[in-house]
Amino acid sequence: MSSPERLNVLLSRARNALIMLGNAETFRRARKGAEQWRKLFTLLGHHVYNGLPVKCERHENKVSILEKPEDFDLFCPDGGCDAKW
Repeated sequence: MSSPERLNVLLSRARNALIMLGNAETFRRARKGAEQWRKLFTLLGHHVYNGLPVKCERHENKVSILEKPEDFDLFCPDGGCDAKW
């Protein structure tokens, strides 16, 4: 977590998307490397979510943030959205 080189490798390997799962506060409060993680999260700004963002391909205005496993069934039943097709 504290090596700037490892953070560089993490960021430079992403080609189409970068999905990181974890608790951002853990990185921000790290004993070593906290400053570099704070800078990264500041740069990411509004691209850091408290869950997995999903969008219905048919209803593009239907966007949800899935925070727990049960949210898949609640917001994305059968892999779609809860709106009528």
